[in-house]
Amino acid sequence: MRETNQRQDELCGCQPVGQDNNTASSCSVCAPKLALTPEEEAILGRMRAIKQQARPIAERLKALEQAAQDVSAQGASSKGDNEWAALNEELNRLRQDWKEWEHRLDKAIETKLILLGHRQPR
Repeated sequence: MRETNQRQDELCGCQPVGQDNNTASSCSVCAPKLALTPEEEAILGRMRAIKQQARPIAERLKALEQAAQDVSAQGASSKGDNEWAALNEELNRLRQDWKEWEHRLDKAIETKLILLGHRQPR
């Protein structure tokens, strides 16, 4: 339990209340903002994985674009063009996946807010 509070303290930057005893807890203002349901955690984990997949692809695309600019006077190579097209297609697929998971996260947050009584069911 203390590890969770310590992690939340690091995330929000607040000092725990009752730091002298074992009942330390996170800032009462920040704690509700940091509370995630298991569903939200799973969705955010999947979104992190998508981002990790997309980063090297985006870096490679930038490198290919730079290389194409460097050799533009000599003509573009078809191998570079094929690789760029494949990477671009993969990046677009990851963007679609991201949007889908983002939509799922919005739905999960909406469900949580309804269960907490902050919103009315539709």
